[in-house]
Amino acid sequence: MELVVDRESLVAELRKYGVDWLAPSDAVGGENIEPSLLIASLAAHDDPRLRQALVALFLIQPRLAALALLIRQNLSAEAAQELTAYYTAAMYLQRTWRIRLGHYLSATAELPDHFSQELELPPPDDEHGKYGLYALAEWHASHSPFRFNYLSAYEGVADFLFQSLKLKRHRHEFTPTS
Repeated sequence: MELVVDRESLVAELRKYGVDWLAPSDAVGGENIEPSLLIASLAAHDDPRLRQALVALFLIQPRLAALALLIRQNLSAEAAQELTAYYTAAMYLQRTWRIRLGHYLSATAELPDHFSQELELPPPDDEHGKYGLYALAEWHASHSPFRFNYLSAYEGVADFLFQSLKLKRHRHEFTPTS
């Protein structure tokens, strides 16, 4: 599988799925990128913001969850680790923010717990995902060559997502009718 490395094409494709806060805001892509290629390309990308966008993608489009297991097998070890971590973050965040997500998104499927046992993390429903998210952040940092606050990154994606959803709702509610 040949990955997409062009940032603008990936940002443009993410916008189609509702992940619309990454720059450039006027990103244009070429052809449609298949969901499995999009996920693989994001997981393997050098830009951490694009890797983090996987969290929002899975939260907004939980139907893509089954692809995480399939795609992971064909990725480099580093990209597979990133996909695993960001998918798992989305799964925990979905439990934490279930009610708030339901306020903005129509009924969405629950993200299956694909990886918490493998990573030796708490079950997703312990304290509504809070324990798992904290443990995942520690796991992610210990398996990364960079010292980074992954908890802040996961929660930051959730903040951007909620700001975007709130803005979309506000625009929709106050759209003048002809």
